[in-house]
Amino acid sequence: MSRILVTDLDGTLLGGSPDQRRRLRDALLRHPEVTPVFATGRGPSAVREVLRDPLVPRPRWIVADVGATVLDGTDLTPLDALQDRLRAGWPGEDRVRAALHRFPDLTYQHDVVQDGRCSYRLAPRHLTADLTAAVEALGCAWVYSGDRYFDVLPPGASKGTAVRALAGKLGWRPEDVLVAGDSLNDLSLYRLGTHAVVVGGAEPALLAALADTPHVLRPEHPGAAGIHAALDTLGWI
Repeated sequence: MSRILVTDLDGTLLGGSPDQRRRLRDALLRHPEVTPVFATGRGPSAVREVLRDPLVPRPRWIVADVGATVLDGTDLTPLDALQDRLRAGWPGEDRVRAALHRFPDLTYQHDVVQDGRCSYRLAPRHLTADLTAAVEALGCAWVYSGDRYFDVLPPGASKGTAVRALAGKLGWRPEDVLVAGDSLNDLSLYRLGTHAVVVGGAEPALLAALADTPHVLRPEHPGAAGIHAALDTLGWI
């Protein structure tokens, strides 16, 4: 029976010691019926860098750019029809940056290759109602995570909506999917009604948002070890 592991990268699949990451990779190699799917805030070029790491399992599908990009993991080509739906209503980078230029505390992440989203750094005290209203006036969505990352997204884009679209296309059943994360930008994954795990050391804001969601597994182990513990608890490995 096919199982789907949908996992964030930084702090989740890439978290923990090399031995913990190796143990998870080897477990997935022994259980090819568990299919890895990445759901990350990284863009495609940064995901390519990750895939050079021999401890990273090869994903079958990749949700990148916080849900604005969907790729086939075998050749890293975009799933155009699905991706176009997720990006519907996106006004474009130039219009977003022009509209938000009046907020001097937003620092655009020039070092991040971006497509279908705009990513900024922002201190928590500067996350104001005026800023979020400006984003919403553009017809866009936003997500804030790690007390420093502010992402402006197409109105229908998130990790959760992208995974839901993939699940519909590929016929995944909720009971056959495990989502794993550690950051507030993973929150939409926990709204899918699937198995779920928050790995150890997760962002406190994510834990607070899921305080009334008792079915979410919360192992003490961080990163890859937390994923491994959840897979073991479910009896998938």
